[in-house]
Amino acid sequence: MSHKSSVRDRLAHLEELRGILPTRAQPSETLSGMAEGLRANDIGRAASAARTQLDSLDLDTGRKAVAPELYEDPAMREQMAGFAGAGMNFFHSDADFWNLPLAERENQGGNGLVNRVFVHSQRLLLETSRIALRFEADVPEADRAAIFARHNITRLSSAGLPPDTYRADTGDARALDTCLMLMEEAEVTFAEPDFIEHIGQRLTPNDPDLTRQWHHANILSRNAWDRTQGEGIRVAVIDNGFDTTHPDLIFGAGSGHYRPTFDFVDADFIPGTANIPDGNHGTACAGMIAAIADNNLGGCGVAPGADLRMIACMNDQVGTQLTLARAIAYAADPSKEGVQEEGADIIACSLGPNGAVWTMSAVLSDALDFAAASGRGDKGCAIFWACTNGNHPIGSDQVCSHAEVMAVGRATANDTDNGSGFGPKLDFLAPGVKVWIPASGGTYHETTGTSFAAPCAAGIGALALSQKPDMTAHELRQVLRDTCDKVGPLPYIGGHNIRYGHGRANAEAAVAEARRRGTGL
Repeated sequence: MSHKSSVRDRLAHLEELRGILPTRAQPSETLSGMAEGLRANDIGRAASAARTQLDSLDLDTGRKAVAPELYEDPAMREQMAGFAGAGMNFFHSDADFWNLPLAERENQGGNGLVNRVFVHSQRLLLETSRIALRFEADVPEADRAAIFARHNITRLSSAGLPPDTYRADTGDARALDTCLMLMEEAEVTFAEPDFIEHIGQRLTPNDPDLTRQWHHANILSRNAWDRTQGEGIRVAVIDNGFDTTHPDLIFGAGSGHYRPTFDFVDADFIPGTANIPDGNHGTACAGMIAAIADNNLGGCGVAPGADLRMIACMNDQVGTQLTLARAIAYAADPSKEGVQEEGADIIACSLGPNGAVWTMSAVLSDALDFAAASGRGDKGCAIFWACTNGNHPIGSDQVCSHAEVMAVGRATANDTDNGSGFGPKLDFLAPGVKVWIPASGGTYHETTGTSFAAPCAAGIGALALSQKPDMTAHELRQVLRDTCDKVGPLPYIGGHNIRYGHGRANAEAAVAEARRRGTGL
């Protein structure tokens, strides 16, 4: 898709919040109270302040209804607080008021700057009369002037902008409509409204233990969160058990567990979270991926916006590879166990012996092949597996050596390997030494193991995949490999080192590369 087509497509799919407009006023104590209420998640206080501010304006009675649906949405609250601090409060307008010229709206106590309000990916975009446009480099000045005149737009200063790029004013015309018409001109590279939006500080969740989670700094997850928190990506964690009541974890549809029979040879599948066995190990793995962000509790996961589902099997750590194979197949396609849910996009598992050798059954091999080939509508599930914690060659572990499995080793806070599995099959390292993550009982603890490196890498995979969901599992794997940081003192041969794999995974770089592949930007 060309750059122009990409911009045109994005603009054409903006959702207009018709009938919702902002006021425009000087920042005030009332609006500050609204902002403070929003930041404290005190919706009642915020709504009361919003009504007080509207009542102070010279608006007709029928035009004073606040718009609580905006700030009742958690994704909008930070934005609404920012707008309130800038003197804006959003309200429902009737059709007559909405259709008034901007100047008349302002005379009646409204906002004489904002034409319409749009929303895109849960971000509010306020349309003014201002636009930005760029011409192809070889367009003569006379032709540029003719286009300005033809569309009745006024050229403004282009100071500080790249070559061939201009600011302009559309007057009484709607900026978005004008931009779409401008992009029908062959000479115009792009045209887009100069939307007002909330651009706050870089996202740093308010979770009190976040400063103890050094791994976020190493993998640059906070920078990645400026783009995504993994929304829309389903991640299945296969483990022995989970604390389903942990306040920092929400387990989505598709969760379930395999209840072993007395002889440990078989297992009954139980859908849902009821009576899932508790397990400190699984709780930590799940929390590394998707512990809730910005809830004033504990820390947060690498991909806190991902849809987390847990699959417990072999809760007493005794069972068969067939049960594990069933869990893998179920993660990829829940209909295999009679459950009508969408399968996972990503599978993370940290089960297996810490010795040098793990021989894989054919049924488990087949299950891995099935998930990798048929999951995600035949795009394949990306499978992350913790390699041995022992200083042993991964080649002796047939599960981690499986062609469709990404084998993950553990790295320290200093970005060195920590004596976990090594060899040509090692994909990459991820933080897994003295990491601070959830524990059963609603708590957090410091722990070490490749068990936590693998879900960390899976979380990075979820962030990247959210930027280009149509990537195959193989393409995602390559993105993660290509964007690793080359850590450690030893040389890399052909981009790989037997101790570090392709390096230590980097969330920011993986997200940027996936986005580039998806949008060209």
